[in-house]
Amino acid sequence: MQKIFRLLSLLIVASIVITSSGCATVYRQQKKKINENYQEGIQLYKQGDYKNAKEHFETVLSIDPQHSGAKQYLIITTEALQKRSKVYYDAGIRYKRQGNLENALIQFLQAEQRDPDYKDVKQQISNIRSSKYATKKYNTYYATAKKQYEKKRYIAAYQNCNKAELFDPNSLELKTLKARIKNQLDNNSYPYTSKAETAKKKNPALAKKYCNKALAVNPWDEKAQSIVKDIKRIENLNDLYANGEKAYKKGDYVAAYRAFKQIDNNEPGYRNTTNYLSTIKTRLEANINTYYQNGVTYYEQDNFKAAIAEWDIVLLINPDHQKAREYRERAVTKLELQQSLQ
Repeated sequence: MQKIFRLLSLLIVASIVITSSGCATVYRQQKKKINENYQEGIQLYKQGDYKNAKEHFETVLSIDPQHSGAKQYLIITTEALQKRSKVYYDAGIRYKRQGNLENALIQFLQAEQRDPDYKDVKQQISNIRSSKYATKKYNTYYATAKKQYEKKRYIAAYQNCNKAELFDPNSLELKTLKARIKNQLDNNSYPYTSKAETAKKKNPALAKKYCNKALAVNPWDEKAQSIVKDIKRIENLNDLYANGEKAYKKGDYVAAYRAFKQIDNNEPGYRNTTNYLSTIKTRLEANINTYYQNGVTYYEQDNFKAAIAEWDIVLLINPDHQKAREYRERAVTKLELQQSLQ
């Protein structure tokens, strides 16, 4: 009986340990996901890519609804998107008043892409598409595309299909014609894309030449676009890696760490990145309190930009440094207020 009791006790303890270990693993994964999305969102925001930045901040808030930094960035990112929507919306109104409904429609669609709920942009698009003008324009572009397809002028035909699609994106006859044209375009570019795929790893320069030839006969070839994008990605990684090594040799460990960290985020295990990160992090960790205190000093002097730069280094080394994160969020708010007053 005692043996059974002891066995049950051991099973219960083991179950608790496994459960606790599992919860801890999930917590670490969630924490990592929050930090990665938050930092990536900030980078995209700085680059002016507000739409993708917003998605990253929304991901953070879906995991941690109380994340104050993500909340703040979501507000200013949404405001930035609305400002861009306003530019396109106002341009659409101007074109509409001039009677240029085609360009008005293009501008309204751009506004909607950035902020689907901006003012009455959906109604503006609907009004133009339901007009007699839109029907006439659609029929003209569709008829032209059909004739060009029959004459094997596939690029021009596809371009006119796209113009017709502006006015009636749900037309079945247009979708059918567009699919036929795209099939012909893909057949024309396939010999080049297949050669590019073969040459991609051993001879990227040759692969790019084949892709350029493919895109010359088919500007919408997704395979060629993908290969070019992949080659550029590798080229960018190589450039980043070279910059990281250069900064490391100069003793600029912060710049080196940033370069290798960016590589690791995009391509984990790339070349010798992991070893570089480990070595540099050990060196930077020895000075983390110095960076933190520098930030505090700058903050107390109202030099918020310099303070943020110091805390960015702290958070680069240790994304879980709560005090640096809280201070940084306050500094961002004060800097924006300072700049608005200026």
